[in-house]
Amino acid sequence: MSFMYLATTIYGADTIQIILMYTDSIEKMYQLLDACKRLGIKTSPEIIDGIGIIPLFSWYHESFDTEKDITSIRIPSLEMACKDFHACKWPRELSSRDLSLALYFDAMNEEIYEQIKEIQSVCRQIISFSHFLPRQELCPEKRMLFYPNLPKIIGSNYLENRIRSIHGDFGSKSACHLFGHTHFCWDAVLDGIRYVQAPLAYPKERKRRMNGGENWLPFCIYANGGLTGKLSPCYWSDYYSDNLREPENTELAPWVAKFYVR
Repeated sequence: MSFMYLATTIYGADTIQIILMYTDSIEKMYQLLDACKRLGIKTSPEIIDGIGIIPLFSWYHESFDTEKDITSIRIPSLEMACKDFHACKWPRELSSRDLSLALYFDAMNEEIYEQIKEIQSVCRQIISFSHFLPRQELCPEKRMLFYPNLPKIIGSNYLENRIRSIHGDFGSKSACHLFGHTHFCWDAVLDGIRYVQAPLAYPKERKRRMNGGENWLPFCIYANGGLTGKLSPCYWSDYYSDNLREPENTELAPWVAKFYVR
């Protein structure tokens, strides 16, 4: 069985329609990458005004989550909570319930290895980015989350290894990784690399921000020929700059406990 996806793009004065036929989500991804190439959309590493920009492929795996589970409440299954399990169609040999998908997407980064090496040899400042999280410390503890099993579907250890191999010994003033997925605002330095998430988020989430999020975005990451050193104010990364992470603590935060008893 084949699936069809119709993409309409306004490009200059013209409207371009691209019909993509695919049998699974892997094939769909490659066709979307081809469509980006035809439209002049960059999806591979580039040097722009002297700074290296490196996008990384990744997918999550459950074993990324190494912190103690919450067992005091009944938590919906991953299949019920995460649309990926229904919206994505993978080849039979690939799954996010083991390491196979994470390894598959990480291996795609080998195809851009030479481009990465060239950027490393030329640039002293590099920004890498991914959709998923490279470290569990970039997500609040489970007891703070309305869906405590969220860490099982957000990140990849292989991604962190890639980031470390790219940034090497650059340090926080010249190494930055941007990520997304969880919609938690974050700006922190961990082991010499600055990690930033500045999520646009859903409309309802934006309304909860101060002044409805007005003038909140974008974050300034790079200006005047260098990465900005000042961290942006973010609730959760600010919280963990003042409070130790307690992954063994499974006592639900008041707002989570209230959510599950109603």
